[in-house]
Amino acid sequence: MRTNMNIYLIGMPGSGKTTIGKRLAKTLGYSFVDLDHKIEKDTLMFVDEIFEQYGEKTFREFETKALSELKGCDQLVVSTGGGIVTRKENKQLMEGLVVFIDTELDIIEKRIVHDFPRPLLKTKTLEALKDERMLKYIFFSDLIVSNDHDPQKTIDQILKNMKEQSHV
Repeated sequence: MRTNMNIYLIGMPGSGKTTIGKRLAKTLGYSFVDLDHKIEKDTLMFVDEIFEQYGEKTFREFETKALSELKGCDQLVVSTGGGIVTRKENKQLMEGLVVFIDTELDIIEKRIVHDFPRPLLKTKTLEALKDERMLKYIFFSDLIVSNDHDPQKTIDQILKNMKEQSHV
């Protein structure tokens, strides 16, 4: 891998991808992209509206399209949606370091209790989502880090790995 690569953060909703992503981007001097926000900007709709009006399948198509539009860009930290791993073609579109932000479910529940509505959590539990996706997160990832406590420790783990692998 090259030095000026992108970093893609994957993981469950509420795992801390956006928080970690913003701080990591600032630390590295990279640009930060929240893929869900990019989709909202591109479609002029909120994620939950897309799910309600068009369903998950259409949202996943928008997600893949948004991810493909980042191809050729360098020095991005991309916070993906929790379901990015549900389409295999997304793995090939993530050119760079893919980091699975692994977070315990009880911690996620505390983080998202007052959050905006998460479309899939209207019909599924966090446990069901994690069961469905865990192997996919592992398959997609180059690095797995825990984000159960201090986000700075998570960032330090990512940076340490990048340095060891000569990515920075």
